[in-house]
Amino acid sequence: MGEHAIRRRQGFTLVELLVVIAIIGVMVGLLIPAVQAARESARRMTCSKNLREIGLATMNFESAFKRLPAGIMTPGPRETPFQGAYPSAPLAVEWNQHTGIGHLVHILPYIELLPLFQVFETELNLNPDVNGVGAASGSERQIRNVYWWNNDYGISPPAQASAWSSSQNNIPVFLCPSDISDQGLEYSILFQFAYTNSASSLPVHSYYYESTPFADWHRTVGKTNYLGCAGRSGLTGSAALDPPAPAGANLGAEGVTCDDLMGWCRVRSSTRLRDVADGASNTFFYGEVTGTWRKPKTNTSRQFSFWWVSNAGMITRFMIPNPSSSVEWLQATQYGEGRKFHSLHGSGLHMSRCDNSVSLIPFSMEGKLWYIMGGMREGSGGTAEE
Repeated sequence: MGEHAIRRRQGFTLVELLVVIAIIGVMVGLLIPAVQAARESARRMTCSKNLREIGLATMNFESAFKRLPAGIMTPGPRETPFQGAYPSAPLAVEWNQHTGIGHLVHILPYIELLPLFQVFETELNLNPDVNGVGAASGSERQIRNVYWWNNDYGISPPAQASAWSSSQNNIPVFLCPSDISDQGLEYSILFQFAYTNSASSLPVHSYYYESTPFADWHRTVGKTNYLGCAGRSGLTGSAALDPPAPAGANLGAEGVTCDDLMGWCRVRSSTRLRDVADGASNTFFYGEVTGTWRKPKTNTSRQFSFWWVSNAGMITRFMIPNPSSSVEWLQATQYGEGRKFHSLHGSGLHMSRCDNSVSLIPFSMEGKLWYIMGGMREGSGGTAEE
């Protein structure tokens, strides 16, 4: 009688399958944070590299022109209607006497974007010592000082047509990979400003924004996550002593005025690196920005992003938090807003210094240091914790 081999079908039982699935789920749960952390580490490295490249380009500009780029081409701090005009008549008669070009445009040739720069150079005045105030209508000086995006002021052909077209470029080195600045679709920040009505008054701070809600250009005009440092308030003509701040800063007690705390990147500035009296390693050069959020506490529901073509230096006035404020974005440094250096890196933000070193500055840094390191001549010589 022949023998018949009995074959058993191999496979998993239901219990074994569920155990394997559970193990895989646990492993994935453990790996995802590690993968996300590795990706964020890579993004931080790219962000730091971007700041170094921007800083090097700015230094090359300074080597060529013996000055750093002008922060922005708007009315100077002592020109009317700059003083006393805000917010009731914000530059209403000035838009076509100043080009409004920001400092990042000037460094385009030094990040291998010479053709893009030449469009602005050909059509617009980029000399901080010249504006269109008092220029004869139709003269070259008047035409070259029309605000950079205006096409409808009787100039034929439109002098700014190519400048507007060129501004539609997103430039990778101006964008932090941890942010998605294109989400700012409601409005766009044109530039920040500070002003004072008299030499004895403390500066007031705000920003101009393009206020056509959800217009196409909020999506198309190129964005930036990096701006130069203007210091506490830039240069406003204020001789007022810096007052006590919520976090304990009181440089006024040491005889430091608001203008003493100015940074390099100011309205029509012609700063030289040798003007940085506090030392290049003790003075902020560039830093990260993100924009304005409807929910700044969680940095969600973005309203505004920054355009690279027209933005001025960022002020440090609001980098000192005020926990007792009823305004949410003032309560903590990590709460995002368009008047603050800010990032989405979690624990802090990248800042470069005038020696072009870059470090991640924690949101918990002592507030007073934002003033000390943002200013280039107050003489306090502070340094940040790394």
